[in-house]
Amino acid sequence: MTLAQTIHKVERVNDYELWKLPKQGAALFTRLWWHTKGYKTIFGIMLLTFASLGFLYIHWLGRKVRQVSKHHTVVEQE
Repeated sequence: MTLAQTIHKVERVNDYELWKLPKQGAALFTRLWWHTKGYKTIFGIMLLTFASLGFLYIHWLGRKVRQVSKHHTVVEQE
């Protein structure tokens, strides 16, 4: 094989590699976009769950504080 043929072959491989990179990037982006749709649903459910638990905890603390304050006011009145 001559030097010119080798250079031409290397240029063809380099052109193929340059063409392959955008396709791989697009495929990676498409795959990531597809997975984020599923994860978006899961993270939304997790957010609602933690928000509900936080609300229940605040509600529970409020009831405890009211019970303690009622107890103190009844004892003070006696």
